[in-house]
Amino acid sequence: MNRDAVLKKAKKLLRQGKLDGAIEEYLRLVEDQPGDLNSINALGDLYLRVGDVDRAVAQFTKVADHLLADGVLPKAAALYKKALKAKGDHEHTLKQLAEIAARQGLLSDAKTYTRQLTDLRRLRGDERGAAESLIRLGTLGEADADSQIAAARAAQNIGDTRQAAALLKSAADDLEKQGRRPEALELLVSLARMELSSDEEHHARATLTRVLTIEPGRGGDVIAIAFDLARDGRLDSAFGCIDVVTDAALLEDDWDRAVDGLQTFVRTVPYVPALIKLVELCVDAGLDAPLRDAQAQLADAYLEEGRGAEARVISEDLLDHDPGSEDHARRLVRALELLGVANAARLVEERLSSRTAPDLSNGVDTGTPRGIEAPADIDLSEALADIGASAAEGARAHAADPFERGREHLQAGRVVDAIVAWESAARDPRMRFKVAAELGRLHVGRGDLRAGIKWLERAAEASPATPEQGFAVVYELADTLDRLGETARALALLIELDADSGGYRDVRARIELLARAQTGSHGR
Repeated sequence: MNRDAVLKKAKKLLRQGKLDGAIEEYLRLVEDQPGDLNSINALGDLYLRVGDVDRAVAQFTKVADHLLADGVLPKAAALYKKALKAKGDHEHTLKQLAEIAARQGLLSDAKTYTRQLTDLRRLRGDERGAAESLIRLGTLGEADADSQIAAARAAQNIGDTRQAAALLKSAADDLEKQGRRPEALELLVSLARMELSSDEEHHARATLTRVLTIEPGRGGDVIAIAFDLARDGRLDSAFGCIDVVTDAALLEDDWDRAVDGLQTFVRTVPYVPALIKLVELCVDAGLDAPLRDAQAQLADAYLEEGRGAEARVISEDLLDHDPGSEDHARRLVRALELLGVANAARLVEERLSSRTAPDLSNGVDTGTPRGIEAPADIDLSEALADIGASAAEGARAHAADPFERGREHLQAGRVVDAIVAWESAARDPRMRFKVAAELGRLHVGRGDLRAGIKWLERAAEASPATPEQGFAVVYELADTLDRLGETARALALLIELDADSGGYRDVRARIELLARAQTGSHGR
């Protein structure tokens, strides 16, 4: 087609006032030469003159889209503004103008266009579209904290918790820099709750630790979260929050606060791992009265679970300390009965009478039982011959260091107790690699891949005894991530492992396999 001839004819028709004819000529030209942006723009102007706004805007945005793709931002922006002037509620135009303004560093303009787009989508009932606009507004460079918070809520509403968490963290950082500490803390508490609801417990613990680092007095907020989790049946997660409170207090050498946090929790939630930790803290701090209370609660919890051997060991210790306590005596009787001991009540009564009956014949307590020349304990071990070995094992487990205690618990089938003991041992930097690696493998073996990943990540961050041990942990972490479907993270770890190790096991074959899988998923 002869472009000049067509344009000449179109202009002649315009001078004659024949707009429809001129439009037809431009349409013929644009169909023949779709890259003729000037003609497309002229066609848009003609549509405006005849009042056909929609077609006019379509022509303007068509040209602007080409210019934007080519990086010609000022001209593209000018055409989009022309389209927006013709039709102020055109979503595509508003979106593109916001994008151009952001790329040009005109953040105020970018925010204005994005807010207009958000309002427009809301009016149309497009809540998801409005949420996406708010998220975009919150992620623009130098977005203020309020915009980030609004964007986080929008992201949470559409189920994008990762984006919501990132926005809340960024907003908290900004508020803290501005000296608005209380507001920053509230955001961090909300962030931790969000992470916990998304099973991002490792991140939640880090967030709550940050809360208590900024303001140690906010332990009550963390304990409140723990109670909420306990009410939902998430006892392990609840205990994890209490662990944060305890560790924060211990870092400041505030043993009383550490013990108080655990006591507050176990009064309502008699969770065995929490009670075990409370007993350990009381022993380490030399707090006798709280220790006895914690032991009594722990014995009761063991009794409720039908664990007579553990309850017996603790009840005997309590009764030795306070022979006059009927409650402790009842606990020991129940423990013995659970273990199948006949005449448990009589045996406990004989044990007590041999220890506590004073000789008052001369009005003086000599400490010697009536009718007995020398005090002699009733030996329950004979009545418990079948379980003596188990009790001795339990006693040894309590006396061992946390790592060995965990191993003995595991060998005895007490998996939860093993986990608690190892989590305690993991706080020691010297043991962190070994313990975290074992915890990761234990959780993976039980089918809890997310918990396994959490602990394998901690092991990977610690210092291994040998490079080979470190390689093994990274390999297992990548394998677990792959099993969970997090292919990209697994691939990144394997590539890093290959670079560090120079070809560990079948890592190169696995890299190739995962890379192909990713390529295939992207292709789909």
